[in-house]
Amino acid sequence: MKHILTAIVLCLTITATAQRGQHEKRAQLSAEQQATLQTKKMTLALDLSDQQANKIYNIQLEQAKKRKAFIAERKKEGRSELTKEQRFELKTRKLDHMIAIQKEMKTILTTEQFEKWQKLKHKSKQKRKNKHHTRRR
Repeated sequence: MKHILTAIVLCLTITATAQRGQHEKRAQLSAEQQATLQTKKMTLALDLSDQQANKIYNIQLEQAKKRKAFIAERKKEGRSELTKEQRFELKTRKLDHMIAIQKEMKTILTTEQFEKWQKLKHKSKQKRKNKHHTRRR
């Protein structure tokens, strides 16, 4: 379970690293601050109970810490080009981590909240995708 979470965090970190402007802003916040902000956003969007918010905070905090550790590790390596095998490994770990998070969220959230969370995730993914496409043009 921890390996899966680590993988997802690593993959999310790589994505964040690719987006320099956002990455630099995020790097200024501590892992606790990032987790708090994410949890509050989710609490507002999904009307979470205190118990749910605490569980989600712990998940977000773990993700933020792993993300920061991964970023530090990548900086040490000097951002060298990844081989096909390394890229495959990262993507596999990211997907495994995403599956684990989804399962964990399913146990924490109600069915209605879970469906809304998935829609919000999809919307933000589309928003990032559209933002990425407009930058390339």
